[in-house]
Amino acid sequence: MKNVEASIPTMSDIMESSRRQNLDLQLQTFGPFFRITAKSLQTRRELGRAEGVIRVWYGGKILHLDSIRLQRETLGMEKSIFGIGLFIGAVAIRHGYDSGCKKTELLAINDTDLYHLKIEAEIFRKRMGDYFRS
Repeated sequence: MKNVEASIPTMSDIMESSRRQNLDLQLQTFGPFFRITAKSLQTRRELGRAEGVIRVWYGGKILHLDSIRLQRETLGMEKSIFGIGLFIGAVAIRHGYDSGCKKTELLAINDTDLYHLKIEAEIFRKRMGDYFRS
């Protein structure tokens, strides 16, 4: 497990990497609830946000991500909408990991079936799912 932990980016790593992409990521918590916002360092406009909760369940803590919203203006940006979404998702997953979550429940994406399957398979199952397996 130690080798896996050494390969997982810390919250500081994620924040530093986002600043190099001109993104200001903020994680706000209130009890078990959390909100992540992504703003442009150049314009200070909000580009995206995610909200969720850490739930205590009989099998352990669960990271429950309720929503991710990305602004349309991100489509024309140099960094793609998926890039900003990945930064927001990385903060959420790291927050869950740091909070002791053993499982994650992610929102259902209201998009075309093709994109839903691609995003679900690539991002959450292949890249991030292994970090939450016992």
